[in-house]
Amino acid sequence: MANKQALIDVRTIQLKVEMDQLVENIKELEIAIAELNELFKARTELLKEQFEEKKMGLEQKKEKQEQYLRELFEQVPQSETKTQRKVKLLNGDVVVKKAKLDLEKDIDKLLVWAQMNGRNDLINKKEVLSFKWADFKKDLVPTEDGIVYVETGELLDIEGLSTITKTEEMEIKY
Repeated sequence: MANKQALIDVRTIQLKVEMDQLVENIKELEIAIAELNELFKARTELLKEQFEEKKMGLEQKKEKQEQYLRELFEQVPQSETKTQRKVKLLNGDVVVKKAKLDLEKDIDKLLVWAQMNGRNDLINKKEVLSFKWADFKKDLVPTEDGIVYVETGELLDIEGLSTITKTEEMEIKY
C-alpha cells in the first residue's frame, strides 16, 4: 500500500482537483451565458410583438388620415399636368399621380424566354473569379525559412501568402 501512495504525487492531485473545479465553474458560466441569451431572445420577441402592435395602430391612424386628406383634396382646386394633380400647402404638397399602364416583370422567366429566343443582347453574363485555396494549400508546407511548394521543393515568394505562428489554444471538453 505504501508503494501505491508513493507513486501518487500529492501536488499533482491538488492541481487536478483545482483544475476540475475550474472546469466545473466554466461549465456553470457557459450555462449562465446560454440562459442569458435565451432570456434576451424571449424579451426581444416580446418587445417585437409590442412594437408591431403599436406600429399597426399608428399605421391605421395614418391610413384614416390619408383617406380623409384624399376626400378634402377632391373638394379644392388643383393644378394639373399630364401625369398628376397637385395642391400646394404650407407643410407640403399633396400630389395625386394619375393612373397609367405600367409593366410587371418576372426576371427569371424573362431570362428563360431570352435564352430560348436567342436574345443574347438582353442577357447579362457575369464571370465570378475565386481562388481555389484548398487545392493550393495541400501542396504547401510552412517552414521557418518560408513556404515550400511540395512538388518542386522551391521556396515561394508570393505577395498575399506568408507564414504566421498561431498561438497555443486551450479547449475545454465536457
